[in-house]
Amino acid sequence: MRAIAILAALAMVAGLFLPWLNPETAGVRLVPWDLLKSLEPTVETAQKFVSESPVELLAFLATFVLAALFGLLAMVGAPSRLLAFLAGGGAVGFVAFGALKLKDKAAALGIPVPEPDKLADFARSIPEVFGLGAMAWGAGVPVLVLTALVGYGER
Repeated sequence: MRAIAILAALAMVAGLFLPWLNPETAGVRLVPWDLLKSLEPTVETAQKFVSESPVELLAFLATFVLAALFGLLAMVGAPSRLLAFLAGGGAVGFVAFGALKLKDKAAALGIPVPEPDKLADFARSIPEVFGLGAMAWGAGVPVLVLTALVGYGER
């Protein structure tokens, strides 16, 4: 289980460097790393970024940091169930919060929102909209949550 959890953490971290939207459909190449690499690596820039960024963005970026930290600790033999839960659970909370927030805005703008009885149709459209980064991140999230809840087993 530990090896699978390490792969899940690596998938989440890899999502930082991969496109999150399908460029063919969205017409935009959204890569979270592009946002971060444009920042100057100074303390003042980091403080300004943290103070001016929305909490949602900071929570999203924290999932990458927590997944990387969990992966590193798991590789050296000291996996932390708390870090797995914070990385995976934080991502679940981020997605749930975003879905609830966007649902209201989408309805106000007249954008169709998938209904609970049509979630299978929505799931089939995911590869058309989302890129590899979002899928890698999304695949790692449930594995880390399960890792946190179930544990690693003994050797």
